Amino acid sequence: MEQYIFPATFYRDEENDNYIVAFDDVQVYCLGKTVEEAYWTAKKYLKDFCRLSIKMFGQVQEKPRTYLESREIHKNDIVMLIDAEVKNPKKADEE
Repeated sequence: MEQYIFPATFYRDEENDNYIVAFDDVQVYCLGKTVEEAYWTAKKYLKDFCRLSIKMFGQVQEKPRTYLESREIHKNDIVMLIDAEVKNPKKADEE
């Protein structure tokens, strides 16, 4: 198993009464009615993104920003680190 950690920015969408989550480094977006729902949806989306990247390219090619870099860019928003544990079939074969 490999663990990938990416910063995610949570935006409050007052008009639609939900939270939008953006992984800016990989251009993955999702949403949820509450911060908690948005968080769990974001974990699933990140895991799916990482699995697909590994399947297509053999690795996750994108290098995420650090939490502090993301926090500096999104000063007025919620920034969290989200992780995804993904099995890399090529690495499993090597072990």
